[in-house]
Amino acid sequence: MLNIDLHIHSLHSGHAYGTIYDIMEEASKKKMKMIAITDHGPSLTGSAPETHFLMGARAPKEHKGVKVLWGCEANIINEQGDLDISEEIIKKLDIILVQTHLPTPYKDLGKEKNTEAMIRCFKKYPIHIFSHPNFISYDYDFEKVCESACENNILLELNLATLGKTRNNKTNFIYLKKMIEIARKHNKKIIINSDAHFLSEIGDDSILKEYWEELDLSEDIIINNYQDELLEFLRSKNE
Repeated sequence: MLNIDLHIHSLHSGHAYGTIYDIMEEASKKKMKMIAITDHGPSLTGSAPETHFLMGARAPKEHKGVKVLWGCEANIINEQGDLDISEEIIKKLDIILVQTHLPTPYKDLGKEKNTEAMIRCFKKYPIHIFSHPNFISYDYDFEKVCESACENNILLELNLATLGKTRNNKTNFIYLKKMIEIARKHNKKIIINSDAHFLSEIGDDSILKEYWEELDLSEDIIINNYQDELLEFLRSKNE
């Protein structure tokens, strides 16, 4: 069980099923230390409007001993690498995750330009986590983008929701191994998150047992194990 899970969706994402208070209560029952509620950005069909994220400054920061972060899994929406959340929203959030999703306004530009759009985004915004790098909507240069994330001090995510999908997708698994190699090369840690859409998924890392050795994972590369280091990382990105 994860003590820290910084990628959780509420019913405000449009396709998840717990309220914010349900999520906080579940994390408390599981004796977790820290969670982040990270609903999809407003450009994803069915997701929360901008007003949802603007309430971040007033959102609960603690619940029964669990530290609560207010965030967004924002979407890259164009070739310039722009996100679907404004600077005003960014200032009110504790944590920002980024990826491309379907359906959003983003149009497939081909591998080279998709890669460039993602790198522009990394350079433009105070992003904390590049979510599920191995599970993508559009083709891009995986190694080049993960390298850029490390160079811009963005955590690469080992996403537990997509990990199970590697069983029948060898390419996805190869991507995960490469991601971990790139993090080690840059002397960076990765973050493990559930990407929970149901309460039962929050903090559940049981699937890791199947893949631990094959992915060449080690406790020292997982930033979830270093709460003080993670908090300092978050603080530094938000200055």
